[in-house]
Amino acid sequence: MSNKIEEYVWPPTEEQIKDIASSALNSSNVSEVKVLVYWDNPTVMIFDPIHFARTDYVEKKYTFDERSVEVIIGKLD
Repeated sequence: MSNKIEEYVWPPTEEQIKDIASSALNSSNVSEVKVLVYWDNPTVMIFDPIHFARTDYVEKKYTFDERSVEVIIGKLD
């Protein structure tokens, strides 16, 4: 993802969500990945999250070959 702050407008675009999904899959070797990202700091990925801030969320799930990734993006941390 680019580090230009002006590109991080809520809600994230489909391309930005897919970019996070790809990064999460590349950072993990498990077959089912679940990752949480807060949009005010989108370069930090939290894998297998159990606690969530009270904010708006966008959730998407993608399947690539035999692997899947669930991306959860929170507006604010």
